[in-house]
Amino acid sequence: MASKIDNITKVPDVRGMNEADMKLALDGFLRNLYSSGASAPAGGNIIKYLELVQNVVWSRQETENIPEDKRLMILGEDPPDEAEVDTEAITFYLDSRGPGQHGQGSPGTNTVRERTHHVRSIQQHPEHPSEKLVTMGRSFDNYVVFNIYARTDYQALQRVLWFENVMDSFRWYFKVNRILSLQESAERIGLVNVGELSLSKYSLVFYVKTEDIYQFGSQELKEIVVNTNIVKEG
Repeated sequence: MASKIDNITKVPDVRGMNEADMKLALDGFLRNLYSSGASAPAGGNIIKYLELVQNVVWSRQETENIPEDKRLMILGEDPPDEAEVDTEAITFYLDSRGPGQHGQGSPGTNTVRERTHHVRSIQQHPEHPSEKLVTMGRSFDNYVVFNIYARTDYQALQRVLWFENVMDSFRWYFKVNRILSLQESAERIGLVNVGELSLSKYSLVFYVKTEDIYQFGSQELKEIVVNTNIVKEG
């Protein structure tokens, strides 16, 4: 299935590297990421996550020297259009989404949910010395389904194992972007018809914790509080 993506982030694929080479690759990546005084990623939403998945799938195929016109892409339409399928395809959809759960237990076991934004940090404002910079955040629990399509069941199973390895190998990359991505399950769906094609289909479910972040100065915060109180009194 041929496709192309422009200006894709160059992500180092550290699979198989020794410790020294891995350190060099990651140091270079982080230097580029935080160049020009840029701060750490401010948290990623679900769209950002899907872009990161696209990046790591592309990066692994670059490591494997797959020609660009033969590389798999993550498609947003499920089932895929028959014209988009050569021998294989990977699609995705957001199955469910809700306020993030908090606590020390595993995903799905906690009962306290973050239904509003809360303060993540307060630090000196880099541009206004007399102000503080307030960072607010709200987490979300997402369940994303990736579907693997292939001409044969064996080919589909091979791609499932490949995709699992990619997502596990690049877990550090999601973490750098402040996103938690954990596989929940993999299941064989069976044969499905896509146009005139009969394809084998597997589904993989991932639990994805994302965070919506925004920032403002302390003076702006005071103005919000005052204006909110005025509205309430009116």
